[in-house]
Amino acid sequence: MMRAVVISAGTVSDYGYTKGLLQDGDFVICADGGLVHCEKMNVKPDLIVGDFDSYHGGLPTDAEIIKLQPEKDFSDTHVAAHEALNRGYDEILMLGCTGTRLDHTISNVGLLEQLRRMGKKAVIADGHNYMFPLDNHSTVSGCPGMNVSFIPLEPVKGLTLQGFKYPLNKADIDMYRSIWLSNVLTANEGKVSFDSGAIVADIYED
Repeated sequence: MMRAVVISAGTVSDYGYTKGLLQDGDFVICADGGLVHCEKMNVKPDLIVGDFDSYHGGLPTDAEIIKLQPEKDFSDTHVAAHEALNRGYDEILMLGCTGTRLDHTISNVGLLEQLRRMGKKAVIADGHNYMFPLDNHSTVSGCPGMNVSFIPLEPVKGLTLQGFKYPLNKADIDMYRSIWLSNVLTANEGKVSFDSGAIVADIYED
């Protein structure tokens, strides 16, 4: 099964970079105003989901459309991701999922962890950040000098970091201190382990 790509209405600062993340065979789902980004990238969506409060143009006639009620319990992005799961996709790339709406950005980062707990692979990429949830024993791959932050979504117990400029050994990290910001990979792989909690890794550009 190929992966699903959810394109939402957040900020896309570099359309060339964003389009370059797409692969042949991706199942592309637009969440409402994400359709604007698809149009600018000349990408044909397979499915469009939304209440269309952030997209006001004409809808394509050659794509499946699921129209949502404006008053609902879940965001268009949330519904789009779960629609991908309903269709059998275990891997989801989320684009246009960060930006000026901080509430939506936080919700989408939390969605990464929710998908991980369901046994799915999910990533948010926006040209400046590459975010993914971590299991209790994870490897962060890259190259020496790569910037990584470890965002706790709930209090973390027993966090150990190996292969990073600022290592930790069985540290407890709460959500309200900034100790988890701005680490640096010192090898091609860094090891991350923790006893309990939830963490999203953010590989970012300065």
